[in-house]
Amino acid sequence: MEATYVGINMWAQAVTKAGTTNVDKVRDAMAGQTFAAPSGYTLTMDKTNHHLHKPVMIGEVQDDGQFNVVWQTDGPVRAQPWSPYISGNDKKPDYAVKSN
Repeated sequence: MEATYVGINMWAQAVTKAGTTNVDKVRDAMAGQTFAAPSGYTLTMDKTNHHLHKPVMIGEVQDDGQFNVVWQTDGPVRAQPWSPYISGNDKKPDYAVKSN
């Protein structure tokens, strides 16, 4: 649900910035914008691939169905738009695999 909320609001910001609903102009206006998400993080729209930079959290489900976050990144992480496990993805634009 948060992704939809963020997406609609970022689209509205881009329409305001572009001054139109023209798809190409809105797409250009989306690049690099930020939005304060309900999670408490400020998310950033990647300038080159329009994926969101988001935090990563690992949690465990409690008996009441809620989550206990047991680990999280310090802040948002740049999305990897193409899976390194699918043949041919390494030839796609903006392919970036970060190895640790």
